[in-house]
Amino acid sequence: MKISKALIAPLLFGSLLTIGACNNAEPKKDTKEVAEDHNEAKFDKVAEKDAQHVVDAYAAGLYEIKLAETVSKYAVTKEAKSLAGMLAEGHSKINAELKSLAAKKQITLPTDVTPEQAKKIDELSEEKRKDIDKDYTSEMVSKHKESVAMYERCSTECADADIKAWFGNTVPELRKHLDMAMNSEEKIKTAKK
Repeated sequence: MKISKALIAPLLFGSLLTIGACNNAEPKKDTKEVAEDHNEAKFDKVAEKDAQHVVDAYAAGLYEIKLAETVSKYAVTKEAKSLAGMLAEGHSKINAELKSLAAKKQITLPTDVTPEQAKKIDELSEEKRKDIDKDYTSEMVSKHKESVAMYERCSTECADADIKAWFGNTVPELRKHLDMAMNSEEKIKTAKK
């Protein structure tokens, strides 16, 4: 069977569309898991544990940056907008420092939020506008309490002196973030009463 040249282009184009559609159906890769796998293969148990702390901190920062960017678009109160702006800027700086430290230590980092984090961001952006501010500030209080505790623990438990010092030196900045989140949450709660 001979196919005419006039049919080849549409068939080829259709095949490319089908291949493209199949590629879009694949689930999004969890870059945090990929980074963890690389670090597990590269390091002994002690160094791998330090690398895991760095990956966890970096992933949390990615989440906070992306969430802050989303909230900036939808928030209605100046408190939530201000908090989102400050956290996006603050965590961008923290993640830049952490990325530099990770490169020095040859630690692989994630390149995007996890699928679970992306889902949380999508869910928040779909909320009624009046609830976004309250839920965002509450989430940031909770996340920063967790982060302060983790950074304090890492500042004493990490084996690598540079990583240990970085976590210890960053704790005061995270405490400022926590204070701002708590103040914003309180202002939003009292304004709604």
